[in-house]
Amino acid sequence: MRTDERDTAQSDYLAFCKESRSLSHNTLLAYEQDLTCLARYCRSKPDQTEFNQDIVLSYLRYLRERKNLQPATLRRRMLTLRAFAAWLLKTDRIELSPFAGLDLELKLPRRLPRPVDRSVVRGMLTEQRDSVTSLAIKLMIATGIRVGELTNIRISDIHDEGRKIRIRGKGNRERTVYVGNSALLGELRACLVSRKAVTSSAEFLLMNTRGTRLTEQALRGRLRNLSSKLGIHPHITPHRFRHSAATYLIEEGVDIRFVQRLLGHSSIATTEIYTRVSDTSLMTAIEIADPLGKLQSEFT
Repeated sequence: MRTDERDTAQSDYLAFCKESRSLSHNTLLAYEQDLTCLARYCRSKPDQTEFNQDIVLSYLRYLRERKNLQPATLRRRMLTLRAFAAWLLKTDRIELSPFAGLDLELKLPRRLPRPVDRSVVRGMLTEQRDSVTSLAIKLMIATGIRVGELTNIRISDIHDEGRKIRIRGKGNRERTVYVGNSALLGELRACLVSRKAVTSSAEFLLMNTRGTRLTEQALRGRLRNLSSKLGIHPHITPHRFRHSAATYLIEEGVDIRFVQRLLGHSSIATTEIYTRVSDTSLMTAIEIADPLGKLQSEFT
């Protein structure tokens, strides 16, 4: 496959993913980034014109040794490449997948999600003076929604005086999240009343100072600045609030199936990782309480 043929194939594959696979905007951007990186590498190897196992293995070495990519990023790059190769084979653009018979070790180290400590959340909400950022943090904690889902909520998505919010998740799957905190409901209702007086119901819930939609990047930046101001390292990301929401619910005894539905996980296996986090919290609480140690100290 020549360079021009590969470039055309990559464009066609991205178009296919957008039109037929209902992938999220962020996923499509990741695919495009991964394939662009591959194309750039292939252009640096004019002597390797075939899309075969040799180019896959040399590209993998390049990503590991020269780019020093994290395991998760490395795995994503290879998975994107594997999916691209499968599509090329299916559309008769290649006769043999370069991954045929290739056994790549792409396992990731098992890491538990890191929820935000409750005292840190309280500190952030106490310090935060910007009402939009404060509302965003509270909604993420209360519902576990993703940052992209949050910044795309429109006024028309909010129902039952703020209790129900329609969310468009990954792959354009819709679900409903619920707001049960009375104080947050009050803030949300007050926001709706003020916003409906001056904007249409099609407008976004979270707006920036210019009167346009608050983007994911802008919200991440606000959280980064707030983390720096409070001396929080590493800085708090929106996804850690999502982890926190799930962990807090599990710790409060909410059925894992309800948590799965709230987060929009297609598989309960994804949600089950939060039970392990809860077990970690339980261990910490037991070590702090140490009833046996306290009993024994009474007799020494």
